[in-house]
Amino acid sequence: MTLMLLFLLAFTLGFVSAIPLGGSQVEVARRALGGHPWAAVAVAMGSASSDVMYGCVAFFGIAPFLSRPGIMAWFYLAGGVVLLALACFSFRQSRTLHQLDVSHPMLRRKHLSYVVGFVLAVSNPQMIITWLIGKGIAEQLGVVTVFTPGQSAMFVAAGGLGLMSYLVGLAFVLSRLKRFIPVSALRRTYYWLGFILIGLSSLFLLGCVRIWLARQGG
Repeated sequence: MTLMLLFLLAFTLGFVSAIPLGGSQVEVARRALGGHPWAAVAVAMGSASSDVMYGCVAFFGIAPFLSRPGIMAWFYLAGGVVLLALACFSFRQSRTLHQLDVSHPMLRRKHLSYVVGFVLAVSNPQMIITWLIGKGIAEQLGVVTVFTPGQSAMFVAAGGLGLMSYLVGLAFVLSRLKRFIPVSALRRTYYWLGFILIGLSSLFLLGCVRIWLARQGG
């Protein structure tokens, strides 16, 4: 049961983390709206490959050093601030229109599209912080107390699958609907995502306060 909850949580967090507009999302949209859905899928696969790589770095390279309560308190504080910043960014996106060039002939090349997706994602090492935030959410919700190597590997795989699922779904939805998606729907998506991020930020800040109070009491 715990593994199922952990899988669903990681998948959901990966899916949600892919919603904010970034380079990979723009390239997926350009190819999908230009009539090249499989090239858009290749971008999604390249992006997911890079993010899974960063997930392995986060869980197997950095996370072991965050086990001390004092370090965790600072991490939760930093995570809460980062999530608040992302919420503000999402609210700003909800008021912005985006223009895309969808006619470039290079957009149809699938192998190049995979490389584009990978390079765009690998140029964003902040994804390591995103993975560590996901780990913190799982711990704060009580789904996992201490991650085992097997649970860490499953979390990274499920998170990568969730991220790729959003990008692939975006590719086929945009390819099918073309330019008939109302801007208001996209705006509402980013608007409500902002509130979700505020809620997650509150979870992290409460975790920081809880650790601080426990240390004061000890």
